[in-house]
Amino acid sequence: MQILFQGNTRFDNSYGIVNLNMADSLRALGHHLRVESWDQSDHDCAASCRLLGLAPFDSGESLSPPDVCIRQFWPPRWDRPDTEFFIVIQQWEYGGIPESWASSLQGVDEVWVHSRFVKSCWVQGGVTPSKVRVVPIGTHRVELPVIDKKANQLLFLGGGIWRKGVDILIRSLDRLSNRELTSLSLVIKESGIDSYYKDQSLVSDLLEHFPRVAAQVELIRHSLPRAELDELIAQSQVLVHPYRAEGFYLGGIEAMGLGTQLVTTRGGATDDYANDDNALLVNASFMVTNKQPIDMLGPRRGRNYWQEAHIDELANVIRRALDPSKPELESRLAAAHATAAQFSWAEAGLAADRAIMEARSGVLPEDNLVVADRMVQTVLREWSPASLIAGVRQLLEIGDLYGAYRLMSLGVEQLDADWLIMHRTLGATLPRVQDIWFDAMFRKDIEISLKHQMHQQCQTAQLGN
Repeated sequence: MQILFQGNTRFDNSYGIVNLNMADSLRALGHHLRVESWDQSDHDCAASCRLLGLAPFDSGESLSPPDVCIRQFWPPRWDRPDTEFFIVIQQWEYGGIPESWASSLQGVDEVWVHSRFVKSCWVQGGVTPSKVRVVPIGTHRVELPVIDKKANQLLFLGGGIWRKGVDILIRSLDRLSNRELTSLSLVIKESGIDSYYKDQSLVSDLLEHFPRVAAQVELIRHSLPRAELDELIAQSQVLVHPYRAEGFYLGGIEAMGLGTQLVTTRGGATDDYANDDNALLVNASFMVTNKQPIDMLGPRRGRNYWQEAHIDELANVIRRALDPSKPELESRLAAAHATAAQFSWAEAGLAADRAIMEARSGVLPEDNLVVADRMVQTVLREWSPASLIAGVRQLLEIGDLYGAYRLMSLGVEQLDADWLIMHRTLGATLPRVQDIWFDAMFRKDIEISLKHQMHQQCQTAQLGN
């Protein structure tokens, strides 16, 4: 198959890392890959490949249009190239997607995302669930390196921006006693400070305001070749990433593959690979706002939200991670390494290959969001008590409590006693729950059906009078 990758290719940019590694994984499966770099020259793209440990790609002109074009670029571009099948990889982190994205998909055959969380953002923004497919990404290292750990070294890896939670980490470290704080070191490997996160870094101001923490910090802001970055991750005892919003976070799965404990936020995109067996998760508060977090992208659909990790709990989790006497450490690291093996780039390539084959054959993705949408449509089309209950269960599974309540309202007169209690319980709960699914297409369909039902009831009442 002829596959063209378009977009970012810099070795120190997450989009570039994903594009080049996924292209390499598909190339290893026998496909002909051509890479069209949009953020650097062909020569620099070849250098990025080498720094990532990959062979350079063909960047020359093809005599015929590719069978498939896969594009990932920031800011996203939706114009369709000359290809049989067009895929856009586009992450999002802040709840409902920008309205302009949802209205720009006419020429896109599928959107690929890397976590179930991001797919839910697209669906909450009004995009049909079957249009969006989860294709995971991964790590190139699945064998444990022979590198000595630096005792009590913490690592923060990523942009020093609000979304990544570097301020939460520094504030939590400031809660430690002098004895605890001076016994550890923190390496902040900051990325994108002169490019994609330019003028957004919080790190310098934070270190000025928290001098106790600053005294323990080593700050690295230059780009590192893949081998040096691997060594930095592997020699750290803990990678700490208390993010507010992420689409996947490559650093987390890379740490797992390199034998480094992962401390991260519970309830976001990293839930696809991080759990209580293989990582240390920090509880977070669900925060919702009507403000636009990135003004340049314009109005959103759905709610804007993020997870705010609890600072005091993070401090306690860091204490636990650095305690060598904890008996579960060995089993946690073993479970983490086993998870990383499931998220290798080889596995990601197989997933991408399978996704392409299914999509070109008209096979829709099968996940709980697609099933929920299908069940709602079944209820609205072929109403029965059994289908109603099945649809309600699917909406509860994805967390749409309002949708479940509204769907039950369509047939509340036919519910048995247990489900009537459930309906009343949901109704009492809703005022305390943020409705983040209201722009989803299946929710709009439910509301249309409810309005139609009410209209019919009014007409019947008028005729009765």
